[in-house]
Amino acid sequence: MSESLETSLKELIVERLFLDIDPSEIETDTELSEYGVDSFLLLELIVAMEEMFEVKFEQSDIKAEVLKSVKSLADLIRSKQ
Repeated sequence: MSESLETSLKELIVERLFLDIDPSEIETDTELSEYGVDSFLLLELIVAMEEMFEVKFEQSDIKAEVLKSVKSLADLIRSKQ
């Protein structure tokens, strides 16, 4: 089950942020900034994750260490579900 959340996140990142890579190329532990994701794109991603996974993030959840990789984002989503 856990792998599917990461896979869904990778697909969401590529689709919603219009990245020119295949979702399978995103490594779970690699920082998203290495794929060209900046703070503006992260805000878009947060909205997309709230919609897709039916979670609500608080301002206190939105920290750099949480937003840095697919793994950290998946952990955050799990903590909200």
